Amino acid sequence: MRRKIAGIIMILLSIGGLGFWELWGRENLSYRTILVFKEPHEAYTVVTEDMLQEIRVERATSKALRPGDRERIVGLETRQYVPGQQELNMDYFRVTVFRTGVKADSYVLKVPDLWIVSCPESIRRGDMALFYLGEELLCEARVIHVKDSFGQEITYSGLERYYPSGRMNLIEVMTGAENIRKLSGLAEKGNRFTIIYAEEEYERK
Repeated sequence: MRRKIAGIIMILLSIGGLGFWELWGRENLSYRTILVFKEPHEAYTVVTEDMLQEIRVERATSKALRPGDRERIVGLETRQYVPGQQELNMDYFRVTVFRTGVKADSYVLKVPDLWIVSCPESIRRGDMALFYLGEELLCEARVIHVKDSFGQEITYSGLERYYPSGRMNLIEVMTGAENIRKLSGLAEKGNRFTIIYAEEEYERK
């Protein structure tokens, strides 16, 4: 009789433990709360608080952003298209560098085709464009727009520069007033420039 009672107790405990795990333990012990976008967002979108949502998932990578990371990404800009309801990580974001105005001595310049001898097709928003006249480096300027013939910003699949969304038709850069005067003055004399780029993380030493 004692063995039967012990067996019944063991069965009841097993059923109870399984029920506890399924109803409470799995979600509270195995699941993790992460940050996601409520909706998908295109590249170059500045992150705001109302774009973010917390969800619980059973499996999250070590790079997944948690609720405590909200302040780290609010105000940053997306590097690429980011789908909604999928885990976020810092690789998707960067500090926006596109501030213009008198105090920052930064102004937007559309670079006319007639000014350009050569420019890489893979240049994109966020890169540092280096303007050369022959072998002389004239100035640097942050690229703020690279658009196709339809006026749409050219983007790429993922973080690598593969599969652009279009062919380059227009470049706009942000630079200081002195640089704009220098380039304009040389262009008026018939000079044309070679543009190369350093990737967006580049900082002049």
